[in-house]
Amino acid sequence: MRLRLRPVFYGIKPVELVSADELERIHQASLWILREVGVDFRDDIAIADWKEAGADVIGERVRIEPELIESLLSKAPSGFEMTGRGPNTRFEIAQGTVAFAPMHGAPNIRDLDGNRRFSTMDDLRRINKIVQMSPGFHMTTGFSCEPTDIPVPWRHLHINHSSFVDADLATFGMGTGQSRSEDSVAMAELVYGQDFLRDNVVMMTHASGNSPLVWDSTMLEGLRTFILAGQGALISPFVLGAANTPADVISTIAQLNAEAIACIAYAQLVKPGAPCIYGQYSVAVSMKTGAPMSGMPEINLLNGIIGQLARRYEIPWRTTASQSSAKSFDPQSGYESATSYMAGITANASLMHHAGGWDEAGMVHCLCKLIVDAEQNMLMAKYAAGVNFDLLEEGLDAVRRIGPGGHYLGDAFTLKHFKEAFSSPEILDYEAWEHWEINGSRDMQTRARQKAEALLTEYQRPKIASSIVEALDAFVAKRQGEISPNLT
Repeated sequence: MRLRLRPVFYGIKPVELVSADELERIHQASLWILREVGVDFRDDIAIADWKEAGADVIGERVRIEPELIESLLSKAPSGFEMTGRGPNTRFEIAQGTVAFAPMHGAPNIRDLDGNRRFSTMDDLRRINKIVQMSPGFHMTTGFSCEPTDIPVPWRHLHINHSSFVDADLATFGMGTGQSRSEDSVAMAELVYGQDFLRDNVVMMTHASGNSPLVWDSTMLEGLRTFILAGQGALISPFVLGAANTPADVISTIAQLNAEAIACIAYAQLVKPGAPCIYGQYSVAVSMKTGAPMSGMPEINLLNGIIGQLARRYEIPWRTTASQSSAKSFDPQSGYESATSYMAGITANASLMHHAGGWDEAGMVHCLCKLIVDAEQNMLMAKYAAGVNFDLLEEGLDAVRRIGPGGHYLGDAFTLKHFKEAFSSPEILDYEAWEHWEINGSRDMQTRARQKAEALLTEYQRPKIASSIVEALDAFVAKRQGEISPNLT
């Protein structure tokens, strides 16, 4: 059995990019937006809920007084546990912890040979198998890529089936609309049982807002279904800086924050104590081409300040860990991802989302990058954990033994502790040129491809009762018979 990355607790202090007074200005600006401008909730049930709560509602526009927002936000938990069905798959998403999940949502795949094409169900299953075999992930992401060979109305069924059978980790369900959300919850109940699901978060929905200042029924239906079933919600405004937000970092944050806390507050209105993650997907937009740009310094600054706001509200938060706009697995992909990783970790993100495979602004899931990112997650986890002083006295004894001019390679202290003292990555290469050449002059993509092939060869489906698999198969067949494949 491969050892899963254990729950990671931050040992490094988060960056503080703005002062307490400046953070309060942003918070007050968001409250002004919610009170004076308002947010559209394009959903009849949400409108009725807000009216009952005392918000000012005209049509779909909801204006919320600061006292109501603050009261609802105070009900959101500062953290919650998630678990899969396998051993050692329980972890916490909270202030002070970090978890890693691969990307989701790509309509294309860059396969192990470097070919870009539409993704298929086989690709999605291959990703789930790699994630299952890679210790650097705490959870899968459900639709890690779009299985374009399956009709859209049926996709969620097959995506959930793979999430539950090909891996034994916590996952994302499909929360786009009432029917898909209900199917996701029903399939989770078949795997875990209703009683277990009532008290344990095994799955979450990703509710993505429409910036500027809109939450639509497709996302709100899924949000309600998941949290009423005791499951989690990742609530993420979708920010394209200077396109759907003002062309200014602080103004963008004020709008983004208003959108996020409005929906988190609504989740608490639906079910007080509902487990939520303050999310955001943020990129800058090129004024030359209109294309999203990953890894920009403004977005990294935004991440740091969002972290401060989430800590102010005592709510766990996510960022996009490994995002890149590169069209191939090349230095641009590495540079952009590295800055995003470090920005998220130094800001103490609770969930490093899209921490595996993200390229081409999310249009491509790159399998070789998935392998490299899985190893980066292990390195980032060790950095996040920080240092401790437990071995200082023992280490000083070694200094006394060795003295000036010696070396520590054969010392008892080194032999006892070297495995844990410093990381030793497999995919990154540290050979001398001569050894690298003798061993085939393998570049990173080649090493990653070979690692992926090895993992897929070693993969064995995690144990699951045949009766559960049969029940899932029957559910998928039944629902496919009820849902037209030609629905739009």
